[in-house]
Amino acid sequence: MESKDNELDELVREELGDEPSQEAKDYARELYEKYRLPSTPPDTEEDA
Repeated sequence: MESKDNELDELVREELGDEPSQEAKDYARELYEKYRLPSTPPDTEEDA
């Protein structure tokens, strides 16, 4: 999960400039967790 946190922090920096406050990082992480798309399993042969 470390890489996802780093990616999220980088996105926040791009949007807010330089180094965002810890509050901004926490809020961005909260939104990410709330609205992220669920991972989908690989396709199976049920449709065939």
